[in-house]
Amino acid sequence: MSAKANDVRAVIELKITPQRESGFGRIAEKISRFEQVEACFLMSGAYDLLVFVKGDSLQDVAQFVAQDLATIDGVLSTATHFMLKTYKSPGAAGFSADERLAVTP
Repeated sequence: MSAKANDVRAVIELKITPQRESGFGRIAEKISRFEQVEACFLMSGAYDLLVFVKGDSLQDVAQFVAQDLATIDGVLSTATHFMLKTYKSPGAAGFSADERLAVTP
């Protein structure tokens, strides 16, 4: 899936059950292999994995979550957050250097 200007992006929080001998690693590796997954992180806090995904539409991402992620053995719950507008992102030209806030000691 190549990146397009109208791609839909989402961040998905996953609660998972750690596996004997592999902890969170086996499930994280399985999730990372999906074409839709751009990044996958082990997190501290209320959820275990933070997954960044992209799709062609809201329905495409929702279907991926419902049919692929949520059905993996060990996934207890998901919470999907759609990215609506980008204000700052690595490599994105959201504003010029002149518009940045000055940092003073």
